[in-house]
Amino acid sequence: MKNLPLRSILFIVALGTALAAGAQVQESQAEQPKVALPRVSAAGVPLYPLQAYISNIEGIVHLKVTTDGHHVVEARVEDGHKLLAAAAEENVKTWQFQVHEATTFTVTYRYKLVADWKGDPYNPTVVLKLPTEVEVSTRRSPGTVDLPAHTTTTH
Repeated sequence: MKNLPLRSILFIVALGTALAAGAQVQESQAEQPKVALPRVSAAGVPLYPLQAYISNIEGIVHLKVTTDGHHVVEARVEDGHKLLAAAAEENVKTWQFQVHEATTFTVTYRYKLVADWKGDPYNPTVVLKLPTEVEVSTRRSPGTVDLPAHTTTTH
């Protein structure tokens, strides 16, 4: 057998070390029970809440969702503007799932108003990354302007 160059020996040692480390990671991951997120089989279409649209309100809502293995049994708002949160909570309660182990997970709803809207002005764009993310975008209401955060008026 020929003598291997030092570079080849170092590569073989490094490869063996990496494989051993990968095996240890797989073992530790196997020890931790992991519940798969449920697959959504039906859901209502999320829309931009009209009052939030007219009021020029956008933002993020986080919901803690609990399922019974088929349906949402509880949806608790963790944060977000109340107009957006009410719409998100109403929408997530329409979700139905393929049969799964009962679980709890967080869903993030993002509501965006876009000034240079290129789509249909009367229909929002909805991006679903179910079951954890929902994004609803629409054009900014005509005639609305963002005011500075700290404005004072004098009379």
